[in-house]
Amino acid sequence: MLLPLSSSHHLIIPNRQQRPKRNRTKHFYSILFTLKNIFYVAAMNVPTLTLDSRNIAYHGGKLLEKISPADSRKNDGVFRISFYRHATQTIASQNGFIWAAAEAFDRQSGVIIRVDDIWLAVLAQLKPFIYQAVWPLILQYIPNFTRAELNDTQVVAERLCNVVNAMFGPKIANILIRHFSTTTATDSGAAALIMLGRDCQVQHHRRFDKPLEPDNRAPIIVVGDTKDWNTLRETFAILRTWSPELEKLISHHSKFLDEMLQREFWDRMLKVEDNGQQTVGWLLNFFDPKKLAQTGPFRFNIEMPSAVTTIPIKADHGQGPRNCTMVGGLLGHSRDSSGVVDPDTRRGFHIVQPMSGWLVYYDKSPETVKTEEVIVIED
Repeated sequence: MLLPLSSSHHLIIPNRQQRPKRNRTKHFYSILFTLKNIFYVAAMNVPTLTLDSRNIAYHGGKLLEKISPADSRKNDGVFRISFYRHATQTIASQNGFIWAAAEAFDRQSGVIIRVDDIWLAVLAQLKPFIYQAVWPLILQYIPNFTRAELNDTQVVAERLCNVVNAMFGPKIANILIRHFSTTTATDSGAAALIMLGRDCQVQHHRRFDKPLEPDNRAPIIVVGDTKDWNTLRETFAILRTWSPELEKLISHHSKFLDEMLQREFWDRMLKVEDNGQQTVGWLLNFFDPKKLAQTGPFRFNIEMPSAVTTIPIKADHGQGPRNCTMVGGLLGHSRDSSGVVDPDTRRGFHIVQPMSGWLVYYDKSPETVKTEEVIVIED
């Protein structure tokens, strides 16, 4: 059953007629999620709501360990974190859209998905095919920032988008960095980072549990107004003309937009065999088709496209520029308590949402990294 909440919010919940009578209050809390402030309260397994100069290096380092172990080894101190919104916990991963959507598959969590989240996930998948179809006009250059500039999310996003603009030209850049009614500076910066950076290696995230019965699912909220979806369709229409490969991939995403507001659509997200192997489902349309077609077992956890990248930058804190690294994109997803308890199980429900953003760390000196790599610990 689809309930239009407003011109920009849609709520998908199990069909009332098919819901067991004794659980009629199970999905009542979905109405609470129409409130504006839900989009500014979230959750993470690394706290970021109370970050300050005393703890940002520690918590940022913990996030970096899960997002990119390779970068974690080069980290000499995280000093800046910018996320889509403040949160109390973030579940770090290399593709926040895919793993947030997967919460609706086997966990009793509500899901909020914005049009920006969909576009960033699509951009991460299409990135190699876009580079094959469109040659950059110039080589990427290393952006420079002052400490004050890095503390200003809007300035950082504009600087990153300017690099994309210089590399591809305004016409192409305007297609890659889309602006919707829900778009923030963090989303724009994340889109630029996805296009500019080196992909972070995807890591094992978690194992899938038995899929939930459709009637046991928590609400799925899709955020975006009519103009947003039209903009996304227009973007798809342009991208599919760039190459035969893009045309084939875009056809799947166009179908996604046509069907995503149907309750039954979310029942077809994935199919998991008894051995835990993921076989079919629309969520796989966000993967590289070449990896789906390869021989041997398909490994969902490590075959998905990385929506997190890393780029070198220089930061000047008043003592001259220092080599730093920015890591960003869809860094994971938030998880928050809904505040409502199931009267039957006495368990609370969670609400999850993809999380765009970035963090910045000081680079260790090459000599330090090399020394640490050759250290041998004897028994």
